[in-house]
Amino acid sequence: MSSESTSYRKKKEQSNISDNYSAPSHRLLTKVCKMKWFQKFADSLMQHLGDATREIIAQGWENVPSGSGKRAKEERTEWIRSALERLDASCDEKTRNQIMVDTCPHSYPKTRINKMRAEFERLGNLDELLKIMWEDTSWGGGSFYDYPVRKGDMINITKVPYNPKAYKSAITDEEKRLAYCHCGLVKRSKEKISPTFCCCSGGWVKQLWEGIFQQSVEVAMTESLLKGDTRCTHSVRIPADFLKI
Repeated sequence: MSSESTSYRKKKEQSNISDNYSAPSHRLLTKVCKMKWFQKFADSLMQHLGDATREIIAQGWENVPSGSGKRAKEERTEWIRSALERLDASCDEKTRNQIMVDTCPHSYPKTRINKMRAEFERLGNLDELLKIMWEDTSWGGGSFYDYPVRKGDMINITKVPYNPKAYKSAITDEEKRLAYCHCGLVKRSKEKISPTFCCCSGGWVKQLWEGIFQQSVEVAMTESLLKGDTRCTHSVRIPADFLKI
């Protein structure tokens, strides 16, 4: 067989492999992430409250169904709703916030963290960095960094709508809420869920700002749809070393 024929055969085999390969679907990744949430929640309870309290709050989490069907989703939602009620009754607001921040199952893109860290080092000025974040339009025309605003020793980060286009065209408050919210669980819940649940997204915010400041930061939820607000906001306390920058 000639070298040209061999080369063609190899290319054809590689093409077949590519054609047959299927990347993990968004639905599969979402399913994996949701189940990761339960593990992280249990681990965070253990870290902040100890094993005895964890057993009370997270009772039965290992048996929560992982399926993608309607009933499985409803059972997961109901378990979370009940667990949050037990959590709210077991500790103060600050501790609940810490538990939920550490529960966040999502990983902030490393490339974006590194980029903002590099920009901060280049600029040497926090306000100038915030301007760059505002200029980003990669999230459906909005900023991926959620338009952070500096106020005193805090940076307030208000989420951009999950679906910016639908949010702009929404007429009713319910349509706006559904287009704004980033959490599928909150959207599909038929029962009221504790606002404590929204503290979880503070873990997303924390990853970015700890990467920028290169040290631990304090994050707290200040506004939430589940509290009756029209938006969701988390506040990051600026480390003392950077207050004058």
